[in-house]
Amino acid sequence: MTNEQYLITSYFASAVISIALGTLVYFYLRRSFGEIAETASGRQFPAILKKLFPFGLVFPALMGFISVSYSSCNHETYEKIVQNREYLVEKNQEQLSSTLLSLLIAILVWNLVLVLVQKYAPNGGKRP
Repeated sequence: MTNEQYLITSYFASAVISIALGTLVYFYLRRSFGEIAETASGRQFPAILKKLFPFGLVFPALMGFISVSYSSCNHETYEKIVQNREYLVEKNQEQLSSTLLSLLIAILVWNLVLVLVQKYAPNGGKRP
């Protein structure tokens, strides 16, 4: 496999992995998130939270992936970037690392939302 083929393949593989990670985290947390979201006041607010939750996990994962740039401070050309396989592997690792960090931040933000929902829920967040 040439470096150019590796670049293209690994780039799309990293994108798929990023989206898959966001989706897996969503499927893992959706039930517990939905139960807590149901304690929110109002009729529409729990439904809105549940509909935004998958987007709020997959989108940050994808943005973490996209945030990694292949160009360096020297503004290297495409040919120079493709010549260095170690650089390409390093960028793939950076993409996945950035994806995981973005997912972690998204989970923390959703936790903050749920804490606020619990705080302002009627009956202290307990179901009748």
